Amino acid sequence: MAEKSGVNVIRSIFELLVLLAALGVIFGGLALIIFFSPWFYTTLNKLLALDIRFAIELLGFLVIAAIIVLLSALTVYSKNIVHSALYLLGSFAGVAALYIMLNAPFVGVAQILVYIGAVGVLILFAVMLTKKTIVEESHGEI
Repeated sequence: MAEKSGVNVIRSIFELLVLLAALGVIFGGLALIIFFSPWFYTTLNKLLALDIRFAIELLGFLVIAAIIVLLSALTVYSKNIVHSALYLLGSFAGVAALYIMLNAPFVGVAQILVYIGAVGVLILFAVMLTKKTIVEESHGEI
């Protein structure tokens, strides 16, 4: 039994290393694409010229984008469907914040009213009004 658990540990470590290598190739390729793009040099010149407003806007954008990506990942991987719906509403709010930051306040407010107000409430009510699944009713016995 101990040999099988050792083999499983080695296999898990190998799979983790393969996953990390694949992510390194993907993100390394994206970094090279960004490095050779003309946008990179304009951004670098603005940052080196100590344009503080640009740096603050860029930092705000990166923080909001990271929050959106984190909440989207939590939406997908959450086991509780109510929490998943709330994470989805949070990612909608982040997208609305990006619209407002891009000087499109009408689209940002429409995002809040339509997606968070209407679709979010609809999802939450639909989730809360559904019955238990077959697995929950049979106590895990199928």
